[in-house]
Amino acid sequence: MNVRRRAISLAATGTALGASLLAYPFLPRRVATHFRWDGRPDRHTGRGVATLRTPALMAGIAILNQRLGAWPGGSDREDTESGVQALGEAIDVAELGLLLNHVALLANGLSLPMDMQRVPRAICGVLLIALGNVLPKLPRNPIVGIRTPWSLADPAVWERTHRLAGYLCVLAGLATLAAVPARGRVATRVPVLASLVSAIIAAAYSWVVYRQRSRPGGLQE
Repeated sequence: MNVRRRAISLAATGTALGASLLAYPFLPRRVATHFRWDGRPDRHTGRGVATLRTPALMAGIAILNQRLGAWPGGSDREDTESGVQALGEAIDVAELGLLLNHVALLANGLSLPMDMQRVPRAICGVLLIALGNVLPKLPRNPIVGIRTPWSLADPAVWERTHRLAGYLCVLAGLATLAAVPARGRVATRVPVLASLVSAIIAAAYSWVVYRQRSRPGGLQE
């Protein structure tokens, strides 16, 4: 499983670097790297930084993950390998998200047809759905997930919270994808609003479950 995880990180990073090297000679000296809600660029970066920044970040994430070895978490489960796998999948989602965003920026810099109001929204929707499938597998840890005092205090609360959070994250992703055809300021806020509502509901749920389990004769596994 570690080999698979390294392979995905290396493949994503290598693809990002390869795309940068191919695009570099054809990019303008200043590349748009940030966009307004209406898709118009409002920040530009030199093409050297624009092409190398994301691959360097992806390589850094892969190296840091490798150096850290086994992340915190997983001790609550008999099958500790499942926790390691889930944390690796979270890294995979982050790496692939960076790759997709990088390719979109390069394509826009090359003046290829690229709607920078809708494409990032579509990428975000896909990533939210992918993350929603990872969240229920995450072991209790202080780095990734719905880290409330109540979910961190009780492994059963953590498990139930992230089971719900997974469903909510998938729904947020579907709502984001449904908003892709729309234009306007409201449509661009859908990913943030959907993600925020999902996180708030999951955090509140962790408090409810913790209170229920804390009562004498309360909720049990």
